[in-house]
Amino acid sequence: MILWNYIREHMLCYPDQSICEHNSSMTYEEVVIYVELLAKKLTGNQSCAICCHSEMFAGIALLGCFAAGVTAVPLSMRYGALHCRKILERYTPSCVITDMNGQLEIINIEQKQEVENGHSPALIMWTSGTTGVPKGAMLNENNILTNVRDIVEYFRIDSSDSILIARPLYHCAVLTGEFLIALIKGAKIVFCSEKLNVRLLTNLLTEQRITVFGGTPTLLTLLSHFIRDKKLFLKKIVVSGECMSEDTGRKLRQAFPVADIYHVYGLTEACPRVSYMPPQHFDEAPDCVGVPLLSVRLDIRDESGRSLPKGEKGVLWVKGGNVMQGYYGDPEQTAKILNDGWLWTGDIAMITDQGWLKIFGRNDDLIIRSGMNIYPQEIENELQKDARTKEVLAYGYRDANDNTQIGLKMSGDYRDADEIRNLCKGVLPSFQIPTKIEIVDELPKNASGKLIRRRQYA
Repeated sequence: MILWNYIREHMLCYPDQSICEHNSSMTYEEVVIYVELLAKKLTGNQSCAICCHSEMFAGIALLGCFAAGVTAVPLSMRYGALHCRKILERYTPSCVITDMNGQLEIINIEQKQEVENGHSPALIMWTSGTTGVPKGAMLNENNILTNVRDIVEYFRIDSSDSILIARPLYHCAVLTGEFLIALIKGAKIVFCSEKLNVRLLTNLLTEQRITVFGGTPTLLTLLSHFIRDKKLFLKKIVVSGECMSEDTGRKLRQAFPVADIYHVYGLTEACPRVSYMPPQHFDEAPDCVGVPLLSVRLDIRDESGRSLPKGEKGVLWVKGGNVMQGYYGDPEQTAKILNDGWLWTGDIAMITDQGWLKIFGRNDDLIIRSGMNIYPQEIENELQKDARTKEVLAYGYRDANDNTQIGLKMSGDYRDADEIRNLCKGVLPSFQIPTKIEIVDELPKNASGKLIRRRQYA
């Protein structure tokens, strides 16, 4: 349990620091004691799903798994029961930690799956594939430690800081880049487990005197509209989860003029952090995600695998101790994206003449909206279940404010777009509801009858 010992050692340097949510609060020392008691109860389990309404409880459960040497499988109740069920259909843990009765409980499961031979992951972080089928990225202790130590080297926070964690720990960027880093640096942690509510976040930022906050460009842009008459204490902002345009970056700078802005890039398969823009250079190129972490190597390649020089676009490949072991139970997909220690990210990128990494978007049809991965096929599959639907095509696009939105083209027996919108509200989670809906007679197809996903839709 090298990972837990590392975290524990740093936490006990700040025994009186606190983590809190609503009216619940614990000191770091109390958390360490509770975690080690929880770890004893987990003894004998191989893997544990974490399914909590409270992100504070989820964080404690996660640490308990680390301390027990049990593979942790984070889930998120905020994305609904169907989302969790899809993951549990792929992997059955030996137990579940939940807070359904207001406190942490361990529920044992008789039927369970074994972690693959040769792998002993500390985490299995689930991310969807191009068809919406969850894929479990297996991350071992070395992956996590490597990434955490790299982030510690550049992220200038300390015990005088307070961080608001408002996104689920289900996201690797939040788990590693916010929660674990805050513990190691001794910062006060304030959790918010509510659904996205910008007014609530604004109040917490001011009332709790928050100095550190992480979010997507979309979330931070929304937040900027609510803070004009508020006294903020923000000193450091971490931007991640979506491609950010130069214009959006400039607007964030205007909204947060005195904060250090860290524009970072990563993906779950890399635990997740790959690169960061040093905040002193943010204003030079706000649409760039900077330089690789100390232990990370980058390579931009064309379709033939040839490395490309500065200024040329290609697919980004990443190598380092943070790169995952592979996908759980899916050696075929693992072989497609891992090659001699290199990870195919699927992102179109280039290295600028100044040496900064710039990301242009996915190499597939993935839509990233408010930090959530959305696959068109997931939306289409749900809408196809309605008898009135003939054909449906979902796609992503940028609106006038440079935010990512979802568009929908449908043919079928519908009166108008409002009828389709009502259908969407009934069968889709909120983050998949389309903004633009168009009824068409027929969708374009290729010679084999497959829908043509034109790039101009994106």
